[in-house]
Amino acid sequence: MKDLIQTPYGVVRLGTLQALQSSFDTTMLLKTVEDLDEFWVQWKQELRDDILRVHAMAHTVINDAPLSHPPGNEPLTQMAGSVAEQLHDCRQVLGSTVALLKQIANLAPD
Repeated sequence: MKDLIQTPYGVVRLGTLQALQSSFDTTMLLKTVEDLDEFWVQWKQELRDDILRVHAMAHTVINDAPLSHPPGNEPLTQMAGSVAEQLHDCRQVLGSTVALLKQIANLAPD
């Protein structure tokens, strides 16, 4: 059985705790909160509307539906690519967040 230690927030594996104490930067969690806050603001202000606009454009092009709003300056393919890139950036933030949280979750006794 692995060595365990009682903390104010539950029992954790001592070896994993010692490794995190020497290498884990808890301020990265705060940075993650800031990054996620930026994403959610962007989602509310831009991405949601952009995805809906891509849907309207794709619905017209793919399903031969009537125009739901006048064409803009940005072609469908460019707009879809731009939204995909923004979401890819968010995916990286979420992936980093998951990786940080998993390191802490690994403190759990087996």
